[in-house]
Amino acid sequence: MVIHAFPTLVGILVNLRELLVNDAQSIAHLMNYNISKYLYEVPDPYSIQDALAFINKAHNDFESLSALHFAIEYKGMSDQRNNYPVFVGSIGLKNIDLINKKADLGYWIGEEYWGRGIATECVRLIINYAFSSSGLGLREVIAYVFPENKASIRVLENNGMKNKGKVNEYHELSKRYRTSLQYVIKGDRGSA
Repeated sequence: MVIHAFPTLVGILVNLRELLVNDAQSIAHLMNYNISKYLYEVPDPYSIQDALAFINKAHNDFESLSALHFAIEYKGMSDQRNNYPVFVGSIGLKNIDLINKKADLGYWIGEEYWGRGIATECVRLIINYAFSSSGLGLREVIAYVFPENKASIRVLENNGMKNKGKVNEYHELSKRYRTSLQYVIKGDRGSA
């Protein structure tokens, strides 16, 4: 499968588009401890250099189609200076396996934008794109979430994802093992 142009997904609340170098300042501003503590590979504090490295990796991942990392633009609030949707986070499909037709889902939303339905819509858009024949044509999407991240668990469950059990993995940043819950949804929307 070859994707010639990075996809743009349009929802009611959000647009999902390619990450740009201009997003680095917003990423560094929004990425705080209350977000990074729920993510596996995100340092705290988070710098503009970290954001630029993430954006560069996102572009390389797209070239190899190993991952698609989207910028989340929230339509419910315009930037006062420019009158366009505001960058509020990132969502992506990682570890894309086109042979076995599966990928891992990951996302984060800036804390000041929590509770607005943004994550729920973003996950729905990504799942639909992942399973669509005009998208990636996958059969399975998997998400890993820490048990204490109740809001993300609700988002996943609201999008039809089912808890398949616990996974204990070494967390490099905290230098310890952490338990995650594995959530799965199948492309046929049958039993996960």
